[in-house]
Amino acid sequence: MLALAGKETVQLLRDRATLGMLLGVPLVQVLLFGFAIELTPKSLPVTLVSSAPDTAAGLEDIVREELGGVSVHHTDSMASARRLLSRGETVLVVNADDSPIHILVDATDPVLAGHALAAVERITRRLVASESELAEFANETVLEKLFNPGLRTQPYLVSGLLGMILTMTLVMMSALTVARERERGTLEGLVMLGVRPLELAVGKLAPYFLLGVMQGLAVLMVAWLAFDVTVTGSAILLAAASTVFYVANLALGFLFSNLAQAQMPAMQMTFFFFLPSSLLSGFMFPFIAMPAWAQRIGELLPLTHFLRVVRGLVLRDVDPSYVMGELLPIAAFAILTLAIALWRCGRQLRGA
Repeated sequence: MLALAGKETVQLLRDRATLGMLLGVPLVQVLLFGFAIELTPKSLPVTLVSSAPDTAAGLEDIVREELGGVSVHHTDSMASARRLLSRGETVLVVNADDSPIHILVDATDPVLAGHALAAVERITRRLVASESELAEFANETVLEKLFNPGLRTQPYLVSGLLGMILTMTLVMMSALTVARERERGTLEGLVMLGVRPLELAVGKLAPYFLLGVMQGLAVLMVAWLAFDVTVTGSAILLAAASTVFYVANLALGFLFSNLAQAQMPAMQMTFFFFLPSSLLSGFMFPFIAMPAWAQRIGELLPLTHFLRVVRGLVLRDVDPSYVMGELLPIAAFAILTLAIALWRCGRQLRGA
């Protein structure tokens, strides 16, 4: 037993990838949860609707004093404010042109909506106590929760699961393609056939693309039948966004497969990518609550933008321009990753 334990220890120490995962993953988790994850947003996007400059200035002073670090946007149109809400660019709208005051809250994310509702109570109390002309209307404030008025958790999480499941399965399965051939010693046979990198990529990844389509349809079907979560926006836009997202994940997995010498290292690369994607994309924790450096990292992840598209189409019926704006970073990620993967694959084929 001592001899076997010694042999296993030596093998573990020589396997740098496994040892790095065992020691690095807990360290990454602690650092991300300690520094990047926040449940309470330090800045809440607020939009003030007022056609009177003096009233808007007074409202902004009250909002800033009560809520601290907030980003305040002014508009004189309620239609513009509702558009900002539907695009997720603001969480709270205070319309001072209505009598009584009309307040709108984006209830898409129940956690973020809870903070917004607490902010509404503080603003209302401050308005009542103030000596401004708005004080007499503050007691009759009309509060409207949009997109998820029941503050249900299922629509927000289940719609996000579409991106999480696709990221995990597509990257993982495509990461095994070339690594499996190399591990089994059959890569040389593909070289003898004269296969080119693009042909290898398309042939290897096409079945997993179809698998992703089936998974996406299955998730949406279960969401509809079990949780009454339906797509309120355009199904065509959702299909187009999903297609770009499939390609981005498959390209990344194909790159991992060409970098790794065997299937186990490819799986480890997948796990290292999936960990920050799940934590920094806004799937479980409010994205705006994270510090600026964590948000910048999150903006580089395809999952971050895909979650905005899916939740926007499922819950808020966002417009096509919003979807296209979020698809551009995913498409850029897919093109860059695929180009690097094909270059690496060409070197691997020539070296085989």
